[in-house]
Amino acid sequence: MTASPLIVGLSAWFALGAAFYFFRLFSPAYLRRVNGYFDVENEFWHGACLLGMVACLTPWVLPLPVLFWQVLFAVGTLWYLVRAYTWGKTRPFNKRWYDLAHAAMLGGMWWMFAMPAEHLFLTVAWAAYWTWFGGYYVYRVYNDFKKPHWLGFGQDIAHLTMAVVMVLMTIWPQTYMPYHDHGHHHLPGDICGPGAAKPDVPAPELAKPDAQPGHQHHHH
Repeated sequence: MTASPLIVGLSAWFALGAAFYFFRLFSPAYLRRVNGYFDVENEFWHGACLLGMVACLTPWVLPLPVLFWQVLFAVGTLWYLVRAYTWGKTRPFNKRWYDLAHAAMLGGMWWMFAMPAEHLFLTVAWAAYWTWFGGYYVYRVYNDFKKPHWLGFGQDIAHLTMAVVMVLMTIWPQTYMPYHDHGHHHLPGDICGPGAAKPDVPAPELAKPDAQPGHQHHHH
């Protein structure tokens, strides 16, 4: 199977986004000068989300166990839920709904790797969340053009493209994550799980009946 240019291109885009956030993570003085504050948790978890998108789209690029991503995003989800009601309230640049929205974002990433249940209602609910999330960042990108700065524009475009691709992944997982075994009998519904295969690797041929051990020829 040849790697789709669309899938590889999206993966490269999110890898670039991860690099953008890790630049921010290691540039606290610059962010304080531009934004007036630095939120290390924000930079780390957004970078992690974008790396997770790379792993979902092209799993052979980041061949980490699926359990790694499940644990990482479960921790991130709980982190922001706790932050929303504790230390997040003490930060003047923060709002509770920001933290809750990011908890849902990380929860959505966890869901894509864990997929603990399948139901039309869940698909609609996640698609609706990502649509709302993306709509908010359409508004943010629009405002970025009024007072442009590459840091703000970069973060808002990263959120917007992630939201759009997550909607597509939620509705059409086999199209936008073609290198995953969606019908894996050990993990039914698993989207970003260990059934991933590299492109251009032919599937093993089915064993011919004559080559199977114990096969007996019957002559009539």
